[in-house]
Amino acid sequence: MAYAESARPAQPGNGYQLPPEAYYQQDWFALEARQLFRRTWNFVGETRDLQGAGAYLTTDIGGAPILVVRDGDGELRAYHNVCRHRGAKLLDGNGRCTAIVCPYHRWRYDLDGTLSNVPQQAAEFADLEVSEWGLLPAAIAEWAGLVFVNPDGKAPALESWLAGMPELLGGFAPDRLKVMSSGVYEFQANWKFYIENHVDWYHLWYTHPKTLRMWDHHAGEMLQTGAHWASFEPASESGSGAETGSAMTPALKPIEGLDQRQHQNGAHLLFPNLTLFTGAGYFATGLVQPLGPERTRMHFRALVAPEQEVNAELSASILQVFREITEVEDADMTQRLQAAVRSDAYAVGPMTMHHEAPIARFHDEYLAVFNA
Repeated sequence: MAYAESARPAQPGNGYQLPPEAYYQQDWFALEARQLFRRTWNFVGETRDLQGAGAYLTTDIGGAPILVVRDGDGELRAYHNVCRHRGAKLLDGNGRCTAIVCPYHRWRYDLDGTLSNVPQQAAEFADLEVSEWGLLPAAIAEWAGLVFVNPDGKAPALESWLAGMPELLGGFAPDRLKVMSSGVYEFQANWKFYIENHVDWYHLWYTHPKTLRMWDHHAGEMLQTGAHWASFEPASESGSGAETGSAMTPALKPIEGLDQRQHQNGAHLLFPNLTLFTGAGYFATGLVQPLGPERTRMHFRALVAPEQEVNAELSASILQVFREITEVEDADMTQRLQAAVRSDAYAVGPMTMHHEAPIARFHDEYLAVFNA
């Protein structure tokens, strides 16, 4: 097991920095929404979901409704999904529009955010300077077809924030891949428990003895770059699918352009809550969306090589593999943590020097933004 020098190993007994209240208190959850999620870059979707003028999606980031739309010039724009008149939410879901019209009083905004029509303006808003009442923007940027939004617009440039992740994962170029499977499920646990489980290498031998048995955990490596984490592990000598490095998904065609490391089994984290899963034949996103202090939703999408034949049976099997690992096994463990976190006996004991070190680093990054 190799661990990058840039990551601070957890010391036994003191690597865990968050109090139990951080995992169940509503007040902490509300503060976290403002102090963490609104201050950093958040994954919201893919450019493939926003093709053509007027294509839009909506989401919620730290309790802030966000609208992403492609304007008439082909540029992606992000706005706070809030009318400037009385504060009503403007759009819901995903779709396509020629303008953004508030359902409450029909104030109309062009796709570039400009306020373009106010009903009864001459009689009721004679002195209104419409140029001052356009939609409030949020920062938006993309990397390889993945779209990110920073609600307060004060985060570092996305390129800087991504640190070394484009180099570690750039061979996949997800914008050239095609969708194989997607799914959504919920579990009753705090989102941070899931992220900590995701970066915890120690549990692989014991929580996933069958589903991940084909990988050599001892020969793997973990890498820290900026606030993010990446890991790769080769197939074990006895593991099926070792020829393609895609033992969990042996039926998939290899993605062209990957280096030797990228052919291995990969699990990664784009801070704070985008999990990534990679292999020779797939690139998958798993957005861990907080819904409440003790409720989380996972949005999963698997991408495959452009030449891969996609059919319902294969799509369902890929989704089943993912759900077995992340929902049946991982989510169950996070719910067990959640069930105990209010106990007077709850305490985090000694942690491994290496296998659980990324948890301490996640806490470092969390608190750096939270307390800024």
